Amino acid sequence: MLSRLVINVWDFLDPFNCNNDEIVRGSKAVVKVTKSILGRRDLSRNTIQFLCMTFILREDDPISIGHAVAHAMATQKVEIAEFTIFCDDDDLVIYGRRFMLFFDACPNAFGGLTRLNLENLRFGESDIPNVLNTCKRLNHLRLFYCDSGSCTVLKVEHAQLSELAIVNCSFERVELNSFPKLIRIIFEGWISFEDPLSFGDVLLLDTVSLTNVSLSWHKMIKLSKFLRRTPSVKRLKLGFNSEKIWVQPECLTERLAYVFHQLRFVNLSNMPEGYDLTWTLFILKAAPNLKELYMSVWDHLCEMKTDAKERKSLSYSENKGAEWESSAIAFQHQSLVTLAIFGFRARDYMMNYVRRVMETAVNLKAVFLYDRLTCDKCRSILSRFPPKWKQDCVEKFITNGIKSSAIMQFQTIAI
Repeated sequence: MLSRLVINVWDFLDPFNCNNDEIVRGSKAVVKVTKSILGRRDLSRNTIQFLCMTFILREDDPISIGHAVAHAMATQKVEIAEFTIFCDDDDLVIYGRRFMLFFDACPNAFGGLTRLNLENLRFGESDIPNVLNTCKRLNHLRLFYCDSGSCTVLKVEHAQLSELAIVNCSFERVELNSFPKLIRIIFEGWISFEDPLSFGDVLLLDTVSLTNVSLSWHKMIKLSKFLRRTPSVKRLKLGFNSEKIWVQPECLTERLAYVFHQLRFVNLSNMPEGYDLTWTLFILKAAPNLKELYMSVWDHLCEMKTDAKERKSLSYSENKGAEWESSAIAFQHQSLVTLAIFGFRARDYMMNYVRRVMETAVNLKAVFLYDRLTCDKCRSILSRFPPKWKQDCVEKFITNGIKSSAIMQFQTIAI
């Protein structure tokens, strides 16, 4: 018998004709297949290493799936069990109630889950804490476009969770009170003027990814305060979605040094084009053990709001840059070995930045300068990456008069 069972509703749907009747048919097929496979398993082989269920939250189909999974969990060992539940985004309240009916009807199934992915749900104030209290085995949770109504604070804790993703969820604030085994967190899209996320007991937190479209009324975030309870972080990603820099560059303080002391890898993702990059050096100065610095500079027009009136009405910022007060002060960094820039152009602000890093990072070994990123829609846009005949001139301009053993490589991105 198979020890890995993956049942996905999208395998039963026609992608070119996904109407309501097709969804009903596909959902019924998932229920039938789930009952058939789990009901026929040889109980003498009592371990399912991986059980992954992907289904749509409609009517009573999820409850039938939940009962079949709960029976399997009661009769044999299930090492990894995952629910990925899809909902339309047309009525979060209805789907939130429907999910809680499913949850209340299948506590044993949820109690055995190790991974849970939810989207487009509006919960009651106590619903998410109750779900976490029941899902005691859970080590991965992803919430996408979920909330508990306007201006609500989500206060949660969990003894086992190691991975948490909260993406575009309209909570006023999220308080992670006690997550002693949390290793990775992704937090994207917040509405709060003040710091939208706070950490309690997260002593094992290793990887933090923060992304936001910063509007003119958003408060700039001081990482020394925001991450003050996370001194074990080694990998940090900050995403800007081609809009305003929302990080406040800081002068070196004991608190900032404490927060960044363990950093080994930093990725600054989708920074807006045309703005001075020198502000990023405050991270380098405060992170003496940093090994790799990656960044992408990209005005992704396919996803940006470009109409001037719309940008103004939605409070988008016209000045997207940031400045660091200590940018003129020279310093040395002993640990950085790799600098990579995606979306490099032979513009003064970029070339001067690369030069500054090469001067600062005395043990730098490699500088990778990549062409711009693209998606399927914008691949046809003319590249402004330096052609091969110009790359030598760019390298000479950057390295003229400085001592560095770093090897510079110009890279195009294969499509």
